[in-house]
Amino acid sequence: MRIIHQTYCLLFLFLVVLISSSAQAGSPWQWDFTLKQKVIGDAMHRPTGLYIDRKKQYYYVVDSGKNRLLSFDRNGELLHILNAGKALKLPYSMTRLNSTNGLWITEKGKNSLSFIDFKNKKVIPHTLSYRGQVVYPDRIREQNGKLFVLDKLSGSIIEYSRKLTAGRSFSCTDCSLGFVDFTFRGNKLWALEQSTRAVYRFSLDGRQEKVIRLGDQVIFPVSLAIGPSGFLYILDRHRRDIAVYDKNGAFKYHFLRKGITRGRLYYPIALRFDPWGRLCVVDEGNARVEVYRR
Repeated sequence: MRIIHQTYCLLFLFLVVLISSSAQAGSPWQWDFTLKQKVIGDAMHRPTGLYIDRKKQYYYVVDSGKNRLLSFDRNGELLHILNAGKALKLPYSMTRLNSTNGLWITEKGKNSLSFIDFKNKKVIPHTLSYRGQVVYPDRIREQNGKLFVLDKLSGSIIEYSRKLTAGRSFSCTDCSLGFVDFTFRGNKLWALEQSTRAVYRFSLDGRQEKVIRLGDQVIFPVSLAIGPSGFLYILDRHRRDIAVYDKNGAFKYHFLRKGITRGRLYYPIALRFDPWGRLCVVDEGNARVEVYRR
């Protein structure tokens, strides 16, 4: 009987390992690799953002807790660690304009949209405003040679030229808190609203075109991404999972779950697709970025 009991225990442990190594049973997504600093004692601390440079085929991770950026190649190998001469203060999100030799990054510690000038080796902070009000930069993205900045205070997304002249604003007129994340697909801006658990689609001239209600499949959505097929992926910080909806807004499935082992989430904060169709999850609580493939 003892041998049989031990056999069942071993079988159970094998099944646990097998399940934890995949994204989740029934999901088409499988864990591929992890972006992390492998040197003992120098692990990431509170990563908050991810930018993928299509041309260089680099991943850039914003390591907010250590005031630095880490770059990786497309296979997940660490390339560089950039602390910008210790000039960064709580960096949060970043992007790049194709014609500039540097990176744009939001810094919570300075309430700044800052430019990292590689050529002159310096960080240039900028205080943004919109219609006379100070902007508190949060998430940032580039589209068609312009910068789009999420204002944490108003919840609006504001368009800026490369000279930081304010243009259009994209706002939620029927919700109280505004947006928490946004992305682009084609010439459309998609924005996530947390309090009403909805996704809004805008044309780039500022017109609201569509609203997708996410329903009770999410509790505390913090980030969204749109896959190659047009499906919506919603990252839920409290459920520690991802909810997937088709292009019409119909719920399809959940995947990932709470935990600290590979393929699990603790306090996830951002979701991005890379140019190769892989899904990247920035997990602030587990201090890593995990990459999944179909």
